Amino acid sequence: MENNNLEVLANRTFQHINFVGSKTTWKFNDDGSKVNVKAGWLGINTVNSTIIVESLGDGKFRGKGFISQKFSVEGNRIKSGPVYLTEIVE
Repeated sequence: MENNNLEVLANRTFQHINFVGSKTTWKFNDDGSKVNVKAGWLGINTVNSTIIVESLGDGKFRGKGFISQKFSVEGNRIKSGPVYLTEIVE
């Protein structure tokens, strides 16, 4: 599958903080082909991995790895399952 539309993700950072304060951050690389996912709570990182991203077209994407996670870009937010990550400016 051709990886077009990845430029929409390039150099963008998205974050979600849940009700107990656990924070998840997705930071995309220069061409949008990879995302670094970090998650943690109370300043302790429990997840830190880099995932290859594939475009499925129509603003939908898939992270290729151990578990194939589908997500979509909706303006300045990412919808991943029932969770929305909001774009942040660093």
